[in-house]
Amino acid sequence: MEHARHVFRVLLVLLLVIVVVIVGRSFLVPKSFGMYGNYRYDNVPEQMAARPPLHGGARSCADCHDERSAVLAKGSHARVSCEVCHGPLGRHVKDGDVVAKMAIDRSPRLCGNCHRKIDGRPPKFPQVVFEKHVEGGLGPKGCLDCHDAHSPKL
Repeated sequence: MEHARHVFRVLLVLLLVIVVVIVGRSFLVPKSFGMYGNYRYDNVPEQMAARPPLHGGARSCADCHDERSAVLAKGSHARVSCEVCHGPLGRHVKDGDVVAKMAIDRSPRLCGNCHRKIDGRPPKFPQVVFEKHVEGGLGPKGCLDCHDAHSPKL
């Protein structure tokens, strides 16, 4: 009987700890935590207000650059968004006004992100082994010395 009292005390202490954790958690964890995932849902509008979107998509570029968009729509890069190569629209236009010149990445690394030879890519996808493709080295414009980025076939 003596041992049963010790076991009873341990179970009572364990039950008390569990109750304290559950009650304490209800006070410490925000109400919106876990509503739509393992995060505080109230934080979503807070972050949206703190970080306005920079990307606008290819359609927003076409509003001002319709002639380039028409060339792009006919080329093999028609499904590639302008912002993949040029960067986010929000760095170029804010509230409808041009605030900075649009950056153009002319490095072969940019083209290599999609076109360097990788065995897992589909065989019909244009892939380049840069060491063999450009024997004399690249010029100042990189891949753009020979290719138009909006319609890259020679």
